Amino acid sequence: MSPRKQPVSLYQLCIKNCLNLINESCYAIEKMYPDIDFKELKKQKIYELKGFLMATLPARIFDALCIERISSRYRGDPRTQLNVLIHPKMTIFRKVYVDNGISQNFWLKTVPWFSRLVILDLRYVCTDEILKIIASKCLLLEELNIISRVDVCKSVINASVLIRNVSDFGLSHLSNLKKLRVLSMDPPRNEKSARVGRCVTQTGIIMLLRELPYLEELNIESCDIGSTLIGASVGIGPLNLRKANCHFASAEGIRKLIKICPQLKELSVTHLSANDKESILEEITVSELRLTVLNMSFFSYTESLQRLLQVQGRYLTHFSLWDIDQSVNIDAVVHIGLSCPNLTSLCLMTQSNNLFIPRFFKRPDNMFSKLQNLTLGNENFKLDDMVLFFLESTKNMTKLVLKYQTKLAIDELLLYVLKKGYLSNISSLWLDITLEVSMDVVMQIIQSCDKLTDLTVDVTAKNVIRILQCINDENLDLRFGGY
Repeated sequence: MSPRKQPVSLYQLCIKNCLNLINESCYAIEKMYPDIDFKELKKQKIYELKGFLMATLPARIFDALCIERISSRYRGDPRTQLNVLIHPKMTIFRKVYVDNGISQNFWLKTVPWFSRLVILDLRYVCTDEILKIIASKCLLLEELNIISRVDVCKSVINASVLIRNVSDFGLSHLSNLKKLRVLSMDPPRNEKSARVGRCVTQTGIIMLLRELPYLEELNIESCDIGSTLIGASVGIGPLNLRKANCHFASAEGIRKLIKICPQLKELSVTHLSANDKESILEEITVSELRLTVLNMSFFSYTESLQRLLQVQGRYLTHFSLWDIDQSVNIDAVVHIGLSCPNLTSLCLMTQSNNLFIPRFFKRPDNMFSKLQNLTLGNENFKLDDMVLFFLESTKNMTKLVLKYQTKLAIDELLLYVLKKGYLSNISSLWLDITLEVSMDVVMQIIQSCDKLTDLTVDVTAKNVIRILQCINDENLDLRFGGY
């Protein structure tokens, strides 16, 4: 029996059973003492249950219990469950969606228990007041998510206004967390919306970065981190940041970004101005960076990009190109493979009519042999030929994403690659809604791919039910779509 078709592991079963027992105990306490008059007695019972668990279970188990608690849903007040589960020696705490409604007052009293944490995720919960406590009590933190709690209110014109609760004031306290390596937070507000509620600004972000020299990763959704750094009006750098994304950058801006962040390992560049693209590529080529991840959007496969890959390709493990003008052909693909021998992940999106396998094409040896993750798409080239080209190059494919094709007979391709065993190691398969896959082929994929744990494909509602029933009946460790 394959690992995927075995029952859940003993560890998972223990966690689930433990959670069930804890949940039932918590629920019983709430049911026994529902009235406000019994508040202190309820606290005492919670304290006794917590003491019993802390004396019985290893401290690290509490990390897993808090993370896995949504797998065994609790019917009562989530504060009761958390009061029981939070251990002073926890190293990881990630909130779950049921925590979003818990009041700030609870977190202000709870965060001081988290003095041993290395990872803390309080997204959609954070406020300035909570950040102040975090900065004074959680000095060992290396990873922190502080995306703000969002309140919805009505304005005078009867429109819904989103008010965030993290501002530069809250950010200023985080300079105390000198071990911080990864930070996720809200984007800075524009001038118009800055008048509504609290907000963080570009200045606040820059001032914090100056105080966190060991920060490696700053995650800000929909924010051009590169341009924020480039546009800083105060002196900054060198920083230890390993990741940056840059939209609409100039060659001068890229040069400044590289100077500010000389340790960059992951760089994403989106550029729409034809005048500066080649200069941007040249700046990256002549730099001393050793990139492992490079994402280029709305670029063309030109001689400048070829030169860049000749220099940076030996370091790259991930390369992504969104081709803007049909410049990709099989020679370009071969050049990528030869220049980047260590690639484990490749994303290639192009509308090129010139991407096909010539009749007498001879594939170079050991090209794309380490490839594990592949994303291919767009309409004009023969997707099936290119899928086979890559699958025949590697035995390590674990993730395959196919996008934006309407004229591909995908059933025929999938049956062929299944027969050849090209998907024997696949764990994630994502097929775009434009690809029409028959139910019979979907079931063959499920039955044939023993390591598959994540499958996305467009089927009817009736067939969704059938697939979920099959997963349940056979006890498969498989997530289908969003279910």
